[in-house]
Amino acid sequence: MADGTPYGLSRRMEPEKLKDLMQKALINLGEVVVLDEEGRMVYISEEYAKNMHISIEDSLDCPVEEVIEDTCLHRVLRSGTPERGGTYYRKGEVFFVNRFPIWENGKVVGLVAQAVLSSLLGNQIQEAVGGFARELNYYKNKYHEISAPKSTLDTIVGDSLVIRDLKESLHMVASTRSSVLITGQSGTGKEVFAGAIHNLSGRRDKPFIRLNCAAIPDNLLESELFGYEGGAFTGALRGGKIGDFEAANGGTLFLDEVDSLSIKMQAKLLRAIQEREIKKVGSTKAIPIDVRFIFATNKDLHQMVKDGAFREDFYYRINVINLHLPPLKDRREDIHPLVDSFVEKLNRELGRNVWEITPEAMAILEQYDWPGNIRELENCVERAFNYVTGGIIEARHILLPGLEDQRFSVPAPSQGSTLKEVRSRAEKMAIQQALHACGGNKKEAAERLGIDRSILYDKMKRYGI
Repeated sequence: MADGTPYGLSRRMEPEKLKDLMQKALINLGEVVVLDEEGRMVYISEEYAKNMHISIEDSLDCPVEEVIEDTCLHRVLRSGTPERGGTYYRKGEVFFVNRFPIWENGKVVGLVAQAVLSSLLGNQIQEAVGGFARELNYYKNKYHEISAPKSTLDTIVGDSLVIRDLKESLHMVASTRSSVLITGQSGTGKEVFAGAIHNLSGRRDKPFIRLNCAAIPDNLLESELFGYEGGAFTGALRGGKIGDFEAANGGTLFLDEVDSLSIKMQAKLLRAIQEREIKKVGSTKAIPIDVRFIFATNKDLHQMVKDGAFREDFYYRINVINLHLPPLKDRREDIHPLVDSFVEKLNRELGRNVWEITPEAMAILEQYDWPGNIRELENCVERAFNYVTGGIIEARHILLPGLEDQRFSVPAPSQGSTLKEVRSRAEKMAIQQALHACGGNKKEAAERLGIDRSILYDKMKRYGI
């Protein structure tokens, strides 16, 4: 706005006051957990602990993945992208979940997650959730500043010719409003490119809304995208709900895994794209929208059209501009700069000081085919960080399929070594082996070693593991 007030925020509302209100609204929901930037559980409500069958006393200050084995919270903490209206299954029970990262000075400093047991959603609880939903909808246009994509042209790493050509084309692609279809295998960086297009465009200061089409059942996807009026169906919130189309108005809507859409939903989206207007579920009123659409898939949509699994008219509507991201094995010259960027990132996030990767270790990385592409490469480098004791990643720290027989060997005692020094080296190696065997799970490693988890943490800190 001309007076400097952030877009979508009343002149009467200070940004800090808005932040406090949003955080209080989340904390007061009841069934919540709060994580710090390291993924440790720093607040657990009694309702959340009861629903998840965990002990508050035993869980506080513990990494969330060690308490809730199949959690997805670390994914949101790492990506910084909120997830709303999802479902989560644990111990035979179904939960409705919302997960929101907490940002401060451009950095994710924590996460708030809500998990409401579906069987308890009676009238009283539904009314409370409805109040939160109305408040969240009120601030949804402001929320894009918190969930804006972090990817820019500079975050696209690679020296290969194909990546250089793609980066050069992004300026032209970003300047239009035409739909973009990004194709490529899983893990090739499709969301990074989508975020870069948004941040290069004139819509950079408007919302960027991401939705994984495969993560939401088809019967819920329509209300998620289009929103609904109050009382539109059984279980609808009294105040209704705005959908992602309205939330993204003026900005960009990124639909990932578009191949998972049903034929019926493809028809509804086709009309919205063509007419540039939507109707909420349960409403006859048309709402105009100004949204830039970016789609992504790891499937061959052209073949799906031939097989009758994808609408031909919808395919050509979304495939106005096509960006294909090749697999990592076809651009091996990008592996080295990608590894360097991951090392720099992990040093910053984990407080480490790894400064070198040996030629032997790099050769292993450059020869591997990386079926999981960039995502698998980043996980491999992060795994190596868990085994490095100094500042150098060596070949023995690279753990990949086909290299499972690697073991950390205890070096022979050097002349003049004291019994204490030998014991320390052996203890350090034993901890590394246990962590390796347990896939980095510290709780399991402590049990394997026959020690308390707190003792394991102390020893890992002492040995720089």
